[in-house]
Amino acid sequence: MSKRFIKQTTAAVLLTTSVLSFSSAALGASNTAVDQAVNKTKAELNKATTHYVYPSLEEKLVSSSALYPALNSAKKNYQAARKAVVTSKLSTSAKEAKLKEIDGLYSEKVSGGLVPYIDAYNYATEYLVPIMKELEAAQARNDFAAVDTAYHKLSYQLKGRTAILYRFSGKAARDLLLERYKKPADAKRDEMMVPVTIHMSLVKINDFLDAGKKAEAKKEFGEVEALLDRLPNAASNTFIKALLDEVAKVKVAVGEATATPQQKLDEKVGTLVKALNASQFDNITAATGASNSLIIVVKKDVGVVDFLGKGFYQSFIKELGLTKVNGFDPTSKEAADFIASKFPTGTDSLEDLKGQTITLPITVNNGADLTVDFTILFQ
Repeated sequence: MSKRFIKQTTAAVLLTTSVLSFSSAALGASNTAVDQAVNKTKAELNKATTHYVYPSLEEKLVSSSALYPALNSAKKNYQAARKAVVTSKLSTSAKEAKLKEIDGLYSEKVSGGLVPYIDAYNYATEYLVPIMKELEAAQARNDFAAVDTAYHKLSYQLKGRTAILYRFSGKAARDLLLERYKKPADAKRDEMMVPVTIHMSLVKINDFLDAGKKAEAKKEFGEVEALLDRLPNAASNTFIKALLDEVAKVKVAVGEATATPQQKLDEKVGTLVKALNASQFDNITAATGASNSLIIVVKKDVGVVDFLGKGFYQSFIKELGLTKVNGFDPTSKEAADFIASKFPTGTDSLEDLKGQTITLPITVNNGADLTVDFTILFQ
């Protein structure tokens, strides 16, 4: 074997050994760097959910602002690790294995944990909390329309959007978030459901009355009355007390709108009795009798003129809504002469009227004219 051949062979071997040695070292270094990046990322991803889970075990909720640094770091290092794997000299199967490993962790810990927790926390504090404050403020100032508006905002959120509160991993944190935000919102919605329903009906009733739809107003008020026993106790709830005051006003309006002229007159007679008994208790006691009648029990003898002039006739006109007596203005001379003619001859005092009945044709107007023969029986 020639020396030249030996030298060439030796040189080739040395070159090959050198190249292989260099490639192996370079590849080993490269693989070590990739493994380090992957392992670092895996460690960080495994800790992603602990940032909010561990505090929740001590009844503490971590704010979203406190978690953004951890989220941004996890995203950055995850992308860097993926790039390192993709650009490495690893085999295709090795690359796929490592990518699958870090992608799975990212999906579980970040996409299924950290990110949806932040979204849930932001939703609770940026939607539920402001609406709850709006509702409670409107309730405190007895602003019924504003309560209705805020209530429907809250109902919309609870009905269709609170699924976001359930989407992240970590039962302790999820339960705590629900306890702090969703449970109070559910309770407030349930508390205000009946009051808001009643107020909405009151608005509808007033619209019916304005449109002259008396039957519809009366029917709707029946729906309100059926709900009243489901209201919270008004004694300790100023909003409910104010609402009941509104119900009472509407009840009067509905009653006046739907009652017949005769029913209204019957109610007015009761009011007249109360007024007479309050102002003339020394002389008489008044009581209701049959329809369109009044009973006067004489307690003290008083002149008829004094009796009529000192409050009785004025109350009679005012409380019944009198517009005419025998076709005349109730304060006219003609009306006075007619009334005088109805008293028996020689009657000077109430004692003389005991056992007598005086009948007066009167016209009242409590929304519509009604003419009746009204009797006053003296006992």
